[in-house]
Formats: sequence, C-alpha cells, structure tokens
Amino acid sequence: MPQHLNTMATQLASRSIASSICLRCERRAGVQLGSLCSSPRRKSRPSKWPSTTSRQYATDAPKLSHVVLTGRTLISLDGPDAADFLHNLIPAPVLPLEETSSCIATAFLNAKGRILHDAFLHKPSKENAQQWYLEVDTNSASAVLKHLKKHKLRSKFKLQQLSPEEGTVFYLWPGSSKLGDVKDVEIQQDPRASMGSRGYLVGQDALQSLRQRFAAVSSKEEHHWEEYLIHRMLNGHAEGPVEIASEHALPQESNLDFYGGIDFHKGCYLGQELTIRTHHTGVVRKRILPVQLYTHDNPLPKDQTTPLYDPTAVFPQPPNEANISKCGARGRSGRSTGKWLSGYGNIGLALCRLETMTDLSLTAEGSAFDPETDEFEVSWQDGETKEDRKVKVKAFVPPWLRQNIEESIKSRSERSQARRRKDLEEEEEEEEEDID
Repeated sequence: MPQHLNTMATQLASRSIASSICLRCERRAGVQLGSLCSSPRRKSRPSKWPSTTSRQYATDAPKLSHVVLTGRTLISLDGPDAADFLHNLIPAPVLPLEETSSCIATAFLNAKGRILHDAFLHKPSKENAQQWYLEVDTNSASAVLKHLKKHKLRSKFKLQQLSPEEGTVFYLWPGSSKLGDVKDVEIQQDPRASMGSRGYLVGQDALQSLRQRFAAVSSKEEHHWEEYLIHRMLNGHAEGPVEIASEHALPQESNLDFYGGIDFHKGCYLGQELTIRTHHTGVVRKRILPVQLYTHDNPLPKDQTTPLYDPTAVFPQPPNEANISKCGARGRSGRSTGKWLSGYGNIGLALCRLETMTDLSLTAEGSAFDPETDEFEVSWQDGETKEDRKVKVKAFVPPWLRQNIEESIKSRSERSQARRRKDLEEEEEEEEEDID
C-alpha cells in the first residue's frame, strides 16, 4: 500500500470525522463519485490512473475550508408577513426572532405530522429584516415552492426560487473562521452538532462571484460535495429526500427535535398534533444513526465506538429502504431492526431501532442489544442480476445524540412523575370532599 494511504488510515483511526477525501484514492478503490441514488452502485472496472494531479487529502479541517453546495437551492420570502407565515407553518420557533448566529434546521410537515421536506431557514440580514431564505434540496425545490404558494393566501410577501446564478449556498468546515472575511456573504452557524457554518451569496452571477471571493482570501482548493457528504454522515446527520423520505419520515426519528427544529410550546402549525403527542406521551424507538459496513472476514473491533471512513474499502451500495435485520435470526426475532437510507463507501445512515441495535435503554425493559454477540446485516435484491445480496452493518450512537436521548428520557420521567403527583393530589382532594 502506498505510504500516503498508510498515513491516511492511521490518521482516520484516531478521528471520527474526516473533513475531506482523496479523489485519486477513491478511483483506485472503485468508489463512484456523484449524487446519491436509490439503486446499488456498481464496482468500477480497473482503469488507468488519471493523468491529472490528485487533490491533497486532509484529515484535519484547514482554517480556510469550504465547499459550494450546488445541490442546494435558495427560496426567498421577502415581505412584512414572511416571519408570521413561517412561524405558523413549520414546527421550529421563528418568532420572537432571537439574535443568534445560527440558522434553523427544520422541516415542513403534512397534516399527519410526517415530513414533506427538510430545510434550513436562514435568518434575515441586518440590511433587510423582512427577507428570509429557505435552503432546500434542489430536487425538492419546486415541491417546496408549490407547498408555500398553497398556504400563502393573502400574506404580504414575495416568493421566489433562485437559480444558482442568483443565489448560491456554501458550507464552512468547523474552524474556518477566516472565511468570514469574504464580503457580502451571509454566514450562520449550522445548528447540528459537530458541524461548521452555512452561508449564501445572492446577486448577479452568484456562483462565479462566490468562488472568486473565496479564491481571493483562501489559497486552499475548494472541497467537493462528497467530502461534505462524508463529514455529515460520520456525525449522523441526514439531509434531503433520499435520507428523509417525504411523507414517511417523522421529525423526531430524523432528530429534528435535537437540532432545535421543533418548538414543543408554540401554538398551532401544520402537523402539530402528532408531533406534540409523541413528545409528551410516546417513546421515540427509532432514530437515524451513522452506520458502517463490514464483512465476516474483516470484522470491526468490539470496542469501536464511532464509524470510520476507509477510502480503500469497496462495498456494493444497498438501495434506499433496504431491510436491516439481526444475523441468523428467524421468525419473530428476525423482524426488521432498521432501514438503510443512503451510504458512501463503507459508511452510511440508517433508521435504527435503538433498543435492538444499540445499548440505549429507552424504557424500564432496557436494551436487548448484546455487543458481544449481536450482529446485523442489510439485505436486498440486486436490481440487475436479481441475486440476493447481504453485507454486515454496525450502528453507532454519536456522543451528541446519546447525550440528548439521555436528557430526553430524564425529562420524560420527570414529566411522568409530575403527572402522577398531580393525579394523587386530585384524588386526595376528592376524598376530602367526599368526607365533608
């Protein structure tokens, strides 16, 4: 193995987050680049090394580190009623407007409380306090715009979907503070744990202008979309309609409650009833987690606590919604324990049953997971050969998610105890009235 691959493997083993990847190594490993799709990727055929010089692989996020998110689209809401309109439509707290440096990670729900489209809501700039920008997946932008028009009615604001030439979105890795020197761009903190900042530039020839401004303040080459994909997958954050299925995904299962994307105390909004009822009376038994693929011949260490991206690993990619189950299980014990959502190389995201695939205990019954013996596999049928495919998969609970779940369990227990005390007090009062 070349020396630079050995160096990468050593550095990645000590980190749970890789900020970028080497295109040359990926081509050698046979990993395809490009957008996520729901069908399995084919292994690439052996080919000659590209004649172009490979890009530098960085294991630490450099001080000037950014990627233009060409797969994201901006929608402008400009007018005096924009804030009220958004506040009454999405589950996130929009009003009163807090002076924070973070944008809002949220979603649009249907009447049944299921996610239609996930989105980032960028707060107004100081220059225009009435203009909000929604950042959505490009493939969902038209549907989001249609949804907004449906509920706009007589609200006083203008709706506009911006083209890449009119508005461009970018992402800054954690520690990229010097990129704040780029003028005329709006930068806000990504509210998701272990993530950096998100920003946008609006104006004529926005995409070209943004790259020119970055080049003026940074000597680093622009990173690529795949690097951002790996970065957020290792942290366990889903994004877009492939990973957060429209009309199927629930906001709590997609971790929106831990992003600050749901206000459980605000008034009515579309989909509120089920969301609030789940929060107060239900238990969220499934959540999106980062996962890692492996084989029987190359098992993962029992004490590994975070997923590790290996640029040399080659795996057939399971399709979206592929079933995850316990290895060797039959009958009732062989039921589905999760669903594969998307992946890249040897890592991915999956919707997992927490008490089955992890050591988390959500109720008094406790977790059924045994880290010494339990293994899981994702299975599917190859779309071309019709052959049954299987590959082993391990789910991980990131520290930020574990902490939030434990705090949520504690809060739910306190609410339950408070309700019991209130019920006892009411019963005692009724008994006293009966005696009188």
